[in-house]
Amino acid sequence: MIYEIEKWIKEKLFDCQSCGQCVLSHTAMVCPMNCPKGLRNGPCGGTLEGKCEVLPEKTCVWTEIDQRKKPSFETLHLSPQKELYNTASYVNLVNGKDRKTRLPQDVVDLGDIPASSSLSEKMYGEEFVVTLEIASPRTEDGLRRVERIMRRVADHVDAVNTTTNAGGVPSLHSTETAKVVRAHGVESVIQFCGRDHDEPDLLREIESALDMGYRNFLLLTGDWLPNVEPGVSQKTWFPMDSLQMIHAVNRRLRDYQQRLGVVPFIGCASNPFSTPIEVSLRRLHNKRHAGARFSQTQAVTNVDTFARWYEGLREGREAEARLTIPSIPLVGSQRMFEVLCRLPGVYVDPSLHAVMDNKDHQQNALEWAFGIAEGVTENGAAGVHVMNFGMPPELIDAFLVEIRERGRAARSRYEKASA
Repeated sequence: MIYEIEKWIKEKLFDCQSCGQCVLSHTAMVCPMNCPKGLRNGPCGGTLEGKCEVLPEKTCVWTEIDQRKKPSFETLHLSPQKELYNTASYVNLVNGKDRKTRLPQDVVDLGDIPASSSLSEKMYGEEFVVTLEIASPRTEDGLRRVERIMRRVADHVDAVNTTTNAGGVPSLHSTETAKVVRAHGVESVIQFCGRDHDEPDLLREIESALDMGYRNFLLLTGDWLPNVEPGVSQKTWFPMDSLQMIHAVNRRLRDYQQRLGVVPFIGCASNPFSTPIEVSLRRLHNKRHAGARFSQTQAVTNVDTFARWYEGLREGREAEARLTIPSIPLVGSQRMFEVLCRLPGVYVDPSLHAVMDNKDHQQNALEWAFGIAEGVTENGAAGVHVMNFGMPPELIDAFLVEIRERGRAARSRYEKASA
């Protein structure tokens, strides 16, 4: 009876989704469970112009929340307990069943523990770093393609991101693709999505990857699954968001150090083009406070927008190491350009549209990418993360061969301008 009354009232007032562990008092009386992904700590990286990634006709609920109340960087909400769904939140409040997931939890500052990775050493040492993204193939036969790529690029990159189920499409696990990368003496960045893991499963996977010798991890909320109807439902809520993943791994760093003798280098995603920009910046600051040591951005297609975002990110942190790596898209075909344009949270600047309208778009797109890479570095970026969208191998190689020297020159110009 109590549940039915509460449900009727809160549905009318707040469009309540009956999670049973109500956080309305912490979210400016806006129910965060109206996010299709069920995110309880802020927007995902797919938010553009304040709109929802999954339901673009709707305003992102976290845009509404953050306009009313600024979040604390020192706390987060844990994933809701499924066993409390469709129960009376008021009863759970009284008996304390929802205490752990209703109340904000403190983040843990373990920044004094150095990570056990070469990529970490280079970034904290202020080296210009180059990383490359390779999508994990669907089958083991596809690893031959990864092998061919690594033969060409191994001498030109500091680390390689290997994806798992990118865009929700089933693939080999990130660690399987990473075996090919490691065979060429290059570190991998292993990716995990909160869409695919609850906390116990994530921690098992992290420890297994550490045992395999992997040290760099990118912890992402994840894209909406392509075969799932867009909408708001308890069935589609993600088990974890990126902030919860970062917190779960970070608070075990000392245990990993003492028990395994290694410390993971925790990374996250960020989006300079997610608006309002203040929400994007607060989201990344929240992840940093929770334990993320570095971030890789969504594809950057406009230097001025990145520069404004990065200036806001660095405000008050000028003396700290540069730990943000902007992603540079290498676009070599019209088909893959269309894929880029459809990616959640990606803003494609008119300048790239103009390049792709040219007959000789591949060479022009390569020069455009060099311009973006040098521009973001002149504004203080830690390096570049290369994402391929149909560029032929010889032009990818040309970019990787030249970008380190061009990047160092751009870094020098930045340092002179900042002196």
